[in-house]
Amino acid sequence: MAKKKDKSDIIVVGPNKEDETAKQVGLESWSIDRMTMMSWRPFIGTLAMSLELIPVVDHRCATACTDGKRIFFNPHFILGMDEDKRLTILAHEIWHCAMSHFTRQNGRIEDHTSWNHAIDHEVNSLLEDDGFIIPNGAVLYRQHKGKSAEQVYELIKNLEIEIKGQVMDEHILDDAATPDTSGKNGYGTIENCGDDNGQITIKVDGDFRPRRTDDIWKEWRAKVMSAAQQCQGRGVDMENYSQQLDEMFESRVPWRELLRQFLTPMFGCTRKWLPPNRRYVYKRVYLPSIQKQKQLRIAVVIDTSGSTSGDIVRTFMSELVGLLSSFGAYELRLIQCDMHIHEDSTYDLYNPFDPSKFRLKGGGGTDLRPPFDLVEENGEPPEVLIFMTDGYGPAPKRAPAFPVLWAVIEGGVKPVKWGQEIEMPLGTGKGGLHA
Repeated sequence: MAKKKDKSDIIVVGPNKEDETAKQVGLESWSIDRMTMMSWRPFIGTLAMSLELIPVVDHRCATACTDGKRIFFNPHFILGMDEDKRLTILAHEIWHCAMSHFTRQNGRIEDHTSWNHAIDHEVNSLLEDDGFIIPNGAVLYRQHKGKSAEQVYELIKNLEIEIKGQVMDEHILDDAATPDTSGKNGYGTIENCGDDNGQITIKVDGDFRPRRTDDIWKEWRAKVMSAAQQCQGRGVDMENYSQQLDEMFESRVPWRELLRQFLTPMFGCTRKWLPPNRRYVYKRVYLPSIQKQKQLRIAVVIDTSGSTSGDIVRTFMSELVGLLSSFGAYELRLIQCDMHIHEDSTYDLYNPFDPSKFRLKGGGGTDLRPPFDLVEENGEPPEVLIFMTDGYGPAPKRAPAFPVLWAVIEGGVKPVKWGQEIEMPLGTGKGGLHA
């Protein structure tokens, strides 16, 4: 009967001199490949430049993996490939980030293997259509090309697709930075030294420190949009990526409806017809009775640091004012700010905001904190504050006492964890609401 191994049977060592040499050569080789990508596939190459390349010789990374900020790769694996396949692996990691695969796995983490195959199929399908060489044996269900990772995952779960093929990289879990000394490594192979005592040696590289957070994946939305705009501006043909880009930025719920859903509870109730005014009944004129209504105090802040255009502000403000007017009495405080306050105006039902007269003021750096200080330091604070911004700037660490809605411009990020978010896609009129 085989002896059960415990921690005393496992020896942890670091990379040796041969490994360190391979790390240096591998980094030089893949850095050259990345420059090749810039000229051959500029869109993917531009995205690749935002990721740091880190060679590691570690039992948890036998191939390559990414945490959204870095690509960790085993130099022995990379150097054993020709240039075409190295380019494929590099692009493979980029698309995992761009497609937000590690946030889309919510609810599927219990079946990590099926999800890994589903997302590798989605990426490899795209890469093959884009002219990349897919290694033999890699995951690719060609009869299902064009299907999303979610669709392929469901087909796998329903046994309509048999899991086959080898994933091309390591899909790290949140605790991947913790050395695995259990002998049940899930990220690579364990090196068996083959000594008489049956001891196992594993390599742990101090450079392998992946850190995954949700904020990283939010930044990729902006990176993808920026790279697409740069390439389109240089006349790069983006046809190969049009479907993915459209799906990436398509939103399911119009932001106008989400804005209404957010504000309705602030009025305490929905609108109701009141009993007819008796003063006019004898004239057979049925007018609703006049009833004093609470006035909603709302503050709207426009980030004028350069991320916001006048057209999208006018569209948003027109919709907001129309919505407020349909509910009844309101007091709208409009604040324009970059690093400093440039406007602080008040509008109401009798002095409505006029979109045709609106002009952006500012255009300097970004600081999202002054408007919060302003509304809290004098007079009664608003019952709700809406902040239109791309989110790239310092913001208050603590949430204020009133609800806050971040109207985030397409390509931007929610700057803090508190508050809710409406995505404001440029020119589409659609958007999504997130806690």
